[in-house]
Amino acid sequence: MSEGHIDVDLCYLRKNPVDERIFSAFVEHLGNVIYNGIYNPSQVTSNEDGFRTDVIDLVKELNISRIRYPGGNFACSYNWEDTVGPLAERPVRSDLAWTQTEPNIVGLAEFEKWVNAIGSKLLLTVNASTRGAMDAANEVEYCNREKGTWYSDLRRRHGHANPYDIKDWCIGNEVDGPWNIGMKKADIYGWDAKEIAKAMRRIDPNIQLVAVGSSGTQLDTYLTWDRTVLENVYNYVDMLSLHRYLGMDGIEDPTTYDKYDPRDYLELSARFERNIKDVIAACDYVKGVQHSNKTMYISIDEYNTVDVPSVNNETSRQNEIREPWQIGPASHTPGMSLEATLLYGLAMITILRHSDRVHIACQSILVNGGGLVMCEQNDDAWVNGTYYIFKDCSRYGRGKIVDQKSYATEYPTKSFGTACGIDSVCVWHESERELDVLAVNKTAERMNFSLNAVNFHDLKPINHLVLTAPKLTSRNSLECPDTLKPVTIHDIACTGSAIKCEFAPYSWNVLRLQA
Repeated sequence: MSEGHIDVDLCYLRKNPVDERIFSAFVEHLGNVIYNGIYNPSQVTSNEDGFRTDVIDLVKELNISRIRYPGGNFACSYNWEDTVGPLAERPVRSDLAWTQTEPNIVGLAEFEKWVNAIGSKLLLTVNASTRGAMDAANEVEYCNREKGTWYSDLRRRHGHANPYDIKDWCIGNEVDGPWNIGMKKADIYGWDAKEIAKAMRRIDPNIQLVAVGSSGTQLDTYLTWDRTVLENVYNYVDMLSLHRYLGMDGIEDPTTYDKYDPRDYLELSARFERNIKDVIAACDYVKGVQHSNKTMYISIDEYNTVDVPSVNNETSRQNEIREPWQIGPASHTPGMSLEATLLYGLAMITILRHSDRVHIACQSILVNGGGLVMCEQNDDAWVNGTYYIFKDCSRYGRGKIVDQKSYATEYPTKSFGTACGIDSVCVWHESERELDVLAVNKTAERMNFSLNAVNFHDLKPINHLVLTAPKLTSRNSLECPDTLKPVTIHDIACTGSAIKCEFAPYSWNVLRLQA
């Protein structure tokens, strides 16, 4: 048996609650995410608008705060004007980002219907790669001005009398990446982003803006990009973006860890945490240099885990080869293993731990492509194990973080030195008088877990949610959709402020306690 312990004191309750936008997701015109995923008029469950209701029903349960759209790399050649107005007048375009054909059947108005159906709000990305300030300002005018100007009245002629009233906007996507059409140098993008921000805010001064931060730690420009961009835009935007796909080839140097060793693979969450701290440091450096009193926050525009490929099959979703110029090509991505699901849980714990500076986080991608919800063209929708992790965090993470001290059995790793057997975050819900502990047992052994909660008065157990499986390679699929699914147990023993229970080997755990 391994050991794990947390000390938590209500006196160390953070002042501000977790920003609801941390529980957001990302949807892009990529592969079969939109066409044949979210939108498929021929599928048996689809509604009168062509959207799959089985997907809608599953996504609604996640209580997603924002949907970042339409890209992603898709935004680099995106003309927002193509996506509005009568369908018969919309052009069919070549999508240069993904070498697909974009019919513009699902445009701004259609996607807003889908976002409303799932109970969320839009976070729009403007094209800052191949378009400029006036294009972005015109898009804000179309979306947010009530009436009386060309673009606001155009929206009304298109049948949308009320403004979309979109308050969160990204100024481009991964403009530093050599894969991006319209890649820019940091000083050029920084200047452009400043002018775009000025123009957008002239139309609507109440919007929040996210500038493009470094797209990955693997780039030679990592952090120097962030510094240079911030030197231009610090007083004009609210957040700087960060993207991270834990375990993706090309980001994680394969010579620096063993992806087939679960101890190494799960420690990739420590690199994610270092990435967040690095970007915060870059923000605070520019704050100091500019003698500013403003705090720059972080938007993790895109994050997910990439599964460990089998030894005999090195194909992963980012390297999948498709025939070009299709509409909604199938991806045939397998379900996420328990190992990848636990790493996803560790990533979400890391985000919540840094929620004092991280104000937006968008899971990527929501549907298909290793997403939370999976569906082929004519098959039933099913969910990955990561779906339940996000659902638990969305349900039990919307409170105030209580800073903690944790101790656990340590073990050696090949590449990261000594690792701790547990990672966790504690969330306090004042109105419900409920303390929730989100934790991952990273060890292959059962864990004797204990918690000492100071200044919470006597705690009483509500329940213990557990997600685990017999093998780290276990995963959900269309044929076996419930292999990874949480169960509720009642094994929590409370004596005053002392709590004890057991964590299964390699498991995601939520402890719910009433004060």
